[in-house]
Amino acid sequence: MIICFDLDGTLVNTESWILNSFQESFKKNKVKISNKELKKHWGLMAREIVKKTNSKLTDSQIKKIIKDFEEIRSKTFYQIKPFKNTNKLLKELSKKHTLTLLSNNQHKKINKILKQTKIDKKYFKIILGYNDVSKPKPFPTGVHKIEHKLKSKVNFLVGDTLQDIKTAKAAKTKSIIVLTGPKISKKDLKKADFIIKEISQIKRLL
Repeated sequence: MIICFDLDGTLVNTESWILNSFQESFKKNKVKISNKELKKHWGLMAREIVKKTNSKLTDSQIKKIIKDFEEIRSKTFYQIKPFKNTNKLLKELSKKHTLTLLSNNQHKKINKILKQTKIDKKYFKIILGYNDVSKPKPFPTGVHKIEHKLKSKVNFLVGDTLQDIKTAKAAKTKSIIVLTGPKISKKDLKKADFIIKEISQIKRLL
């Protein structure tokens, strides 16, 4: 069985890290966007989130905000923590199933996050960031690339946002949503094939 995991909000708790980095970059650029508004677009690429939260921003303003956002994030990796029992679960699952990782983070950042949270990247047969695919989630490109490499269908996509559900549907695979993302987004997650409260509950579905 092939299981494709999202990273942020699914395996590791990055909510505060992302929000704090956004707010610092907004403050630096004299822009005001509430956390509530940011969470409405959770799971999209950072640039898309900024565009959707403030349509009046110019391309140059968005570019500067994202540049500052990435610089701030790079200095604050210590804020990221794995969810409880994540390492234990991945070690157990990797013995029975083929695990892969698909994130809208840059591949280099994925490696840093895994290192910070002490998650062994050897658990994953394939790891893809947004710079490894032609189109990021919610497009199914990443899932299709995994399937092409492994010459087999991905059975489940495990995530925490509406974007993960859209990706799974576009890739024609089953979605498992973990309710560890922003609370405001939970009402949008009902279209998932399966919903669990925490990552350890995935074993009931396999």
